[in-house]
Amino acid sequence: MSSAEVTRGLESWLDERFLPVRLLVLLVSAVGCLLFLSDSPSTVDWMIGLLAVLVTAGGVRWPLATSLAVSGVLLLGFEIGDTGPVVPKVAAAIALVELSARRSGWQPWVAACALACAYLLHPSGDLAANGYRAVVMAGAPVLLGVLLRTAREGAEHARREAHEIAQRRDAEVAAARAVERTAIARELHDLIAHHVSSTVLRVGVARHAMPDAPPGALEVLDDIHASGKATLTDLRRLLAILRDPAMTGDSFIAPADLPAALTAVVDRARQSGITVHAAVTDDIAEVDAVLALTLLRLTQEGVSNIAKHAGSGATAQLSIAIQDGEVRFTLRDNGSASSSAHAGSASRRPAAGHGLGLIGLHERVELLGGGFTAARVGTEWELAARLPTGRPVPA
Repeated sequence: MSSAEVTRGLESWLDERFLPVRLLVLLVSAVGCLLFLSDSPSTVDWMIGLLAVLVTAGGVRWPLATSLAVSGVLLLGFEIGDTGPVVPKVAAAIALVELSARRSGWQPWVAACALACAYLLHPSGDLAANGYRAVVMAGAPVLLGVLLRTAREGAEHARREAHEIAQRRDAEVAAARAVERTAIARELHDLIAHHVSSTVLRVGVARHAMPDAPPGALEVLDDIHASGKATLTDLRRLLAILRDPAMTGDSFIAPADLPAALTAVVDRARQSGITVHAAVTDDIAEVDAVLALTLLRLTQEGVSNIAKHAGSGATAQLSIAIQDGEVRFTLRDNGSASSSAHAGSASRRPAAGHGLGLIGLHERVELLGGGFTAARVGTEWELAARLPTGRPVPA
């Protein structure tokens, strides 16, 4: 048995929730001692023995008072008992052990002196024997209790250290991710925002420089100008999310071309021999730009995994719908109907925490405050995600 198991056992024994079990064990042991080890115990012996055991129950909350009370019961057993008070002796030792395990400082020594006095006030033998018995019966429980307390404190210290190490590791990972997101945001700003801003500015200048241009040309310029400004707005918010994931609740302008993009992915999959039955609700076109991009990436990666691991002939079910204020994405495939090797291939697919593509999807979904899973479901493989829309749920 390892030291950790011993420590957990000791903590369970001292735990208040374990009190009924501990009390039952002590009562059964006391009854056995009085029946089989005592020489014709009287009614008084039974009452004193059982009282000593019952008083030990108070050690979980009042260890000092309990130890002193059990020492008093032991002294009572010495004075009026008809046989040797074996049960009160054991109960007094247990109470003193528990006190020493729960308290430090002067309290265990006061209780130990009280127990030693109980032995000294009922001498049996010469002075040296009485003194030795008092010291051993009072000192041994204190020593054992100190050892138990030291073990518990050591285990608690180890748990705190492990928790602190885990917190530091999480903080380091979070810091590394924040640095990477900031770098990506900076690169996106430098590479894209400048050029889009310049385009919007020049289109605006061109629009005012050609007031007499044909209406069709002016309409195109206005559309380019509005689209450019919308792109800048979306880009700024995307950069804000990269810098601070807590801002993922901000809504974006919905991309109306998401259904068409999903249809294109499904069509390409069908061209490669994969049958995809898609069920996409119309309101999916109302999600924001970041959600739309995430759903498109989920579909692309899922179809790519089907092509890689299941191969031609596989059948898949794609479902995307908005329910209860969240987008629910599910892509499940049954593998190739003609290949018996698919079962082995599916069993080797990377889970949600493995594989670069799935890791990227997991990070993307988690960044938006959603949940992501990729795992076998029976004989099939399922890629699923739930993403909050950021809009209130209709009453």
